[in-house]
Parts: sequence; structure tokens; C-alpha cells
Amino acid sequence: MENRNKEVNLYPEKELEDLSPDEVVSALKAIGKETGRRAIAEAKALGLPVTFVEKELIIKEFPDGRREILGKVPPAVKVEKGAVYEVKAR
Repeated sequence: MENRNKEVNLYPEKELEDLSPDEVVSALKAIGKETGRRAIAEAKALGLPVTFVEKELIIKEFPDGRREILGKVPPAVKVEKGAVYEVKAR
């Protein structure tokens, strides 16, 4: 496989230390997205299955396109600011 180490740079005119917190978050999200895209492409090129979450399902997709449902992602727990929660032992 060809090595394509291209730099992801959303703010070429700025140094890292000159970025605002929002710009840093945007850059990290873009880097994460690109890294994930590359990892998936590499796995597929090597004939390996890829596991991901789609809606609430954990899915393994094989190189031939076949999909296997591995499970469900538990729903997120919404926590209200200022609320007090008690956790009991089982």
C-alpha cells in the first residue's frame, strides 16, 4: 500500500500556539475524521473487516460487504447540571 502521509492543516497561516480553543477543537475533529477515513481505507485494502457504530448498532462489515450485528450501544445517560444522583451497590 502506498504511504500517503499528507498533512491535515486547517489553519496554514497560523502556528499551533496562536489558535483559539475553538480552532484547536475544529482541527482535532478534522484530524480524527481524516485518520479514521484512512484507517478504514487501509483495512479494506488489506481485506480486513471494519467494526463501527451505526445508529445504535455495533456492526462488523466484511470485505465482501456482508454485515454482522455485534450488539447495541447502551443509551447515553443525560445528566442535568446541579442534579444529585445516588448509585447503589448491587
